Amino acid sequence: ALYCRDRDAHHHKSESTLNLKMSLEDPFYTVRDDVRGSLNNAQDLYTQWCLLLEGKADYEKLQSTTTDLRSCIKSIEWDLQDLEETISIAEANPHKFRLNVGEIESRKQFINDTRTVVNKVKIHMNSDQTHGIMESMRRKQLLNTNMQKKPRGRYQKLEDELERSNQDFIDHQKHQQQVIMTQQDKQIDRVGDTMTVLHQMGQDIGIELDEQNKLIDEIDEDMQRTDTRLTSLTKRVNKAIRNSSDRCQLICIVILVIIIVIILVMFFVPF
Repeated sequence: ALYCRDRDAHHHKSESTLNLKMSLEDPFYTVRDDVRGSLNNAQDLYTQWCLLLEGKADYEKLQSTTTDLRSCIKSIEWDLQDLEETISIAEANPHKFRLNVGEIESRKQFINDTRTVVNKVKIHMNSDQTHGIMESMRRKQLLNTNMQKKPRGRYQKLEDELERSNQDFIDHQKHQQQVIMTQQDKQIDRVGDTMTVLHQMGQDIGIELDEQNKLIDEIDEDMQRTDTRLTSLTKRVNKAIRNSSDRCQLICIVILVIIIVIILVMFFVPF
């Protein structure tokens, strides 16, 4: 048993050392560990949130837990976007970052699994049933607060009316703030989706520009080879023209000499 514990401790130590070494070389592992820690925290908050929602007792605690859980989820989503950008960069040039296809797919799978868990939590929190339960808890808490008030004299009715009016105003403002926060969350999600689309479009444009640059380089190489061939061919043609011109001149000289000889013979030799 002692040997097994020592072996497990050594294995855990070796694995920790390997993870530390990989994290120092590749920032993906550092961010991945942060995401895992945030996801564990979010799951604990989600479990607590579900218990509070089922208990339907402590509305203030539920509201506080809801705010913490939303913040944690938003942080995880931002980290996942950063991880996607690093994967896209590494996927565009795997040889530079020394990553194979299996490692890249493993990283993509981690992001997809994490996003699936986050989306399930968000769907549960934003469902109509959840909003109905929270609204019912809020009204119940307000009713209990009003019932626990003690009499304060003969102006009790007037004071209660003023207190009720103030409480209605406060509740209305809280509801408006909750609606505004929900709308802001949706707008942030839309902005995040737009940024993701723009980032993907930028990557596609970059890839297209790289391909166009490769085509331009290939065309330039072809032009250089063609220019070299044309220069060589021009030199050969000029040489052939010069050689042909020299032969023509020699033939003309020979013909002229023959004609002169014939004329001399005709003048000086009697028939």
